[in-house]
Amino acid sequence: MTLVRTCLFAVAITLTLSSQAAHADTFNFSVNGSAGGFTGSGVLTTTDSSGDHVITGLTGTGVTGLIAPDGFHRNDNLLFPDSNPALDASGFSFTDVNGPDHFNVNIFNDGTGYFAFLQDEDNFTATLPVTFELSNGNAPVPEPESLFLLGTGFLGAVTILRKRALSK
Repeated sequence: MTLVRTCLFAVAITLTLSSQAAHADTFNFSVNGSAGGFTGSGVLTTTDSSGDHVITGLTGTGVTGLIAPDGFHRNDNLLFPDSNPALDASGFSFTDVNGPDHFNVNIFNDGTGYFAFLQDEDNFTATLPVTFELSNGNAPVPEPESLFLLGTGFLGAVTILRKRALSK
């Protein structure tokens, strides 16, 4: 009976963890600026909040951190991956390092296109037109029902093997 309980426990843990992980989404993004040579790419981590995706994490070359909403250039850190444009006028903000230079960066869409608002450590600012591309970065996550079927199949196989071992 211990083996069956262990298997049930393992299935329950797997289902719990997979259902929690399914709520986080990741998106690959790239930004290319026509002026000033501003380019970058990375991964946005979001949580779904009533259809809006709140950006909760950001990784990329030179990126040192995500700036909290309303922390820089009126950012709200909202992403609309199923809409065009994918960003609103507030956009998302992060800190970046390029060599000795440190920047605060806000990527946003003002209705006419995407822009990057930059501010360096000397308070020099610039607004540059950019292209912003977004793609789904999620690895396929099995639905909890699929994992349940997999777990019950595994339990069935363990039960049959155990009965065969006991009957010998």
